Order: sequence, then structure tokens, then C-alpha cells
Amino acid sequence: MDIGRAITYVFQDPQWLKKVLIGGLLIFIPIIGWLIIGGYWLRVIRQVAQGNDVPLPEWNDFGGDLVRGFKGFVVYVVWALPVIVLAVCTGALGAVGESTGSDAAAATAAILAIAGNCLSFLLSLVIAFFQPLFYSRLAVSEQIADGLAFGAIFSEVPGRFVDLLVVLLVAFVISLAAVFGLLLCLVGVVFTNFLAVVMTCHLYGQVRRRIMGTQAEPLAPSPAF
Repeated sequence: MDIGRAITYVFQDPQWLKKVLIGGLLIFIPIIGWLIIGGYWLRVIRQVAQGNDVPLPEWNDFGGDLVRGFKGFVVYVVWALPVIVLAVCTGALGAVGESTGSDAAAATAAILAIAGNCLSFLLSLVIAFFQPLFYSRLAVSEQIADGLAFGAIFSEVPGRFVDLLVVLLVAFVISLAAVFGLLLCLVGVVFTNFLAVVMTCHLYGQVRRRIMGTQAEPLAPSPAF
């Protein structure tokens, strides 16, 4: 994995600042703006997977990005269902424990809630580990079915296990730096968060490019979902 390239490629685009500013401003538009940003990130992944990373995609397809972002949202929600269900169950346990009025019941519910939160955290890490695979499949084909092809995705893990682990760790470091505004202080934390994900998308694209490079041909498009 070329970590240095993922961090520096953005700045090789003469218009990188404008593109990052647009992405950062869209964060302030709830739902619609977030979906558009998600679609843009998928375009970044696809571009890298196809062997091109500079310049960054233009902000010239808001409608298409909105659709792509919605597809990305659907794919992520399906992958995150175990975490969502566990969170609901944990919340229900807490409510039941408080409603009984019994100290023993409340203590038991609290212990179970802590265990549930720990398990949710572990499951979230597992999902993050698989993200480069399911997001990059979706980015290349733009078909929801490809992002949910669990069997095909699981079969890709053995050959790319180390790459996926590196991406997970590097993405965490990049996001942590962005939270503290260390990547580009003059722009602000919101914009550095956008920039951090663009860098992470490069890593996702690298994973898909490596997988496609070991195959006779690129991912075959699935039937429209």
C-alpha cells in the first residue's frame, strides 16, 4: 500500500483547495449534502481503482453523486445491521433495568449494556475492516448488489488481509489527525475531515486496484438492483 501517495496526491491537483472547500461546505447541508459527499467519495475510489488519482473528480455531477451516495448509505446500513440491532437491544435492556425499580435488575442491565457496547465496538471494527472491499466494489460497478455480495467479498479477504489491516490502522490515524485539525489547520476541522476521507478513499481504491490486477478482467457488473 502506498500510504505516502494517499496522503499527498490531493495536493497535486491545482484546484484541490476549491474542491475540498466545496466538499466541506456540503457537510453543512443535512442529508442531501451528506449523500452528495458520499457519492463523490465513491467517485474518488473508482478513479483510483482504475489507475487515475490526479486530478480529483470535478464537482460536476451533483445528481449522480446523490444517487451514488444513497447507494453507499444502503450498503453500509445492511453491513451495519448487527451493530444497529445490538444497539437497540442494549438500549432496551437499560430501559427495562430502570423501569423495574430493583437494584439487582438495574445492575444486571448495566453489566449487559456495557457488554453490548463492547461487542458493538468490536463489530464496528470488523465492518471498518471490510469497508475497503464493499465500498470499492460499489464504486466500480455502481450496483448495490456488488456491495452486498458477501460471499465474493469474504473470498477476497485472504489475499488482501494485510492490506486491509494497514488501511484500517492508517485510516484511524488520518481521521484522528483530522479531528484535531492537524492536517490543514488554516481550513478548519470540518474541511480536514472531508480531506481525511478523500485520503482514505485513495487507500480503498488501492485495495480494489490490487484485486482487479490479480484478475483476468475487472469486476463484472451485476444486474441492476
